[in-house]
Amino acid sequence: MKKDHFRNLLIKFQQIKLLLAGISLLLMVLIGFANVVCRNLWQPLKGSFEVIGYLGAITIALSLGSAQLEKKHIIVDIITRRYTPNWRRVTSAIGHFCGALFFSLAAWQTWAWGDNIRHSGETSETLHLIFYPFIYLTAFGFAYLALVLVSDLSLSLQKLPTDQAESL
Repeated sequence: MKKDHFRNLLIKFQQIKLLLAGISLLLMVLIGFANVVCRNLWQPLKGSFEVIGYLGAITIALSLGSAQLEKKHIIVDIITRRYTPNWRRVTSAIGHFCGALFFSLAAWQTWAWGDNIRHSGETSETLHLIFYPFIYLTAFGFAYLALVLVSDLSLSLQKLPTDQAESL
């Protein structure tokens, strides 16, 4: 029951993340459109490529966990579909563990990079924007994905027979 509560909390929190990702995507489209119009009428918008790049990074990072949570990604199972159901669960648990570890490290290092940028006072090249908030949002997206993978790992381990779950 406790694990269902954690997963439900992830699902509720997903709405906020997807709203932010949607706003970011909408801003990317509007800035791109405005840049094309301005380029044809007068001159391109200064720094539009820079801002679209930052918004693209957070759009993707904030969407990764949701894609994993809803299983809306590609699964290549050329080899694993031949496994027994128990062996598939074991390999799934290993994959979720490795993914959670990787994205936890990615979130940590991305956050540390954001801290470094914030403390140094570095700004973007063209518009001289502070850009560490974009880095923090990217780290947050990675951390959310890691939490979803931990939840998936927990579900995978629940489905294993007890003798196999203890040996992992």
